[in-house]
Amino acid sequence: MSYAFEALPRGFSDLVGEEAAQGVWAESMFRSVTRSFGFAPVTVAPVGYAETFEQFGSAATGRIFAFEDLSGRRLALTADSLVAVLRALAGSGRLTGGASALGAACVPIARYRRKRHRGWSQAVAVICNEGDELAADLTLLRLWAELFEVLGPAAGGRLEYCDYGVLDAIAADEGLSPAAARNALHHRRRGPAPEAGEPRAAEPAPPSPAGFLRRLDRLSELCRGLPPREAPDRVAAAEPVTGERMAHLRTVLAIAHELGVRVEFALDWEHAPEYQAGLCFLARTGDGRTLGDGGGYHHMVRTLDIGLSSCWSTSASVNLLAELGPVPDAECVHLMRMPSADLRTFMAVARRLRGAGYDVLEHWQPRRLGRQLRRVPARPSQWFALVGEKEAASGRLTLQNAAATGVTRDLDLNPV
Repeated sequence: MSYAFEALPRGFSDLVGEEAAQGVWAESMFRSVTRSFGFAPVTVAPVGYAETFEQFGSAATGRIFAFEDLSGRRLALTADSLVAVLRALAGSGRLTGGASALGAACVPIARYRRKRHRGWSQAVAVICNEGDELAADLTLLRLWAELFEVLGPAAGGRLEYCDYGVLDAIAADEGLSPAAARNALHHRRRGPAPEAGEPRAAEPAPPSPAGFLRRLDRLSELCRGLPPREAPDRVAAAEPVTGERMAHLRTVLAIAHELGVRVEFALDWEHAPEYQAGLCFLARTGDGRTLGDGGGYHHMVRTLDIGLSSCWSTSASVNLLAELGPVPDAECVHLMRMPSADLRTFMAVARRLRGAGYDVLEHWQPRRLGRQLRRVPARPSQWFALVGEKEAASGRLTLQNAAATGVTRDLDLNPV
């Protein structure tokens, strides 16, 4: 069986030219913002043990590229950004002693099926073992405030919050464990649970989740359409056991307002993931597209036995960040070497242009010069210039704008 050279397996993509430049910009922007908040830069390996992803129980399980190497070890391509960053932090020894650790990476993802908002690469920031929940939540909030600022108002960025800590508060009041509460929600989404046999006489019947689900439904209906500033008080009044959680939420929403971040709040339990805990959010564009998400992964990471007591994370699609970002259009000079130009002069001119901040595309043997010039993109950021005996003798170079006839710049070629 043969394959076309240009083809790729499902789940992969190649980017070239402007598309690649947008992705590079998005990754650079994300790394710059996260590093300013103290997140250690992380670069993850493209392959690891398949068990790493399967043990985590991530959504990627069953969709990973798994294979055996020459030693018979079962390996897999990286299929989950959070798992990969946790693996890197644990392997570097940063999770020892229960101390807090922060890491951020841009992770290429290899899966058989891809959700578009996940994309080929994920930008992910992870906060591990932070003892102060409010500190972690406000860090993620301010991180996204910075990202939205870079993306600009045209992106229309907003955060949609949901406090899954409310689940635990009401579950405890109903005598349910966090696991039992999430199991009840899981069965509601996926259908009724299989019929269970009668409990033995010596075993007390487990608490019923019916009351728990009814209380959640009431809160969900109560919050629907409420302005974020009103929601905490209304929820706390309806369910006093959530008072502590609502005080936490009230602080986060107040800070978001001060930062100028658009926020919404809802208690939509139908989409409550089993592995999240605490205050979680979706990051969206103005037209509703999902850029990423964030929140607590405490229940999930505690099963890994790598020294984690708590873990917050936020991830974003590099692809969507790239589409939204104001990628700077670098000024480029298409430099044409005329037959009379000395090689060293031509290279010196190119070096001088780069030193002046231009990108330079060198044309060493331009044939049919008129046709070559017509191929220069007609954009304001594009320039062209000819290098010959005249330029070498005068020590000056004239740049002609490719989009505006008659718009020129003169550059002194003498060393500064």
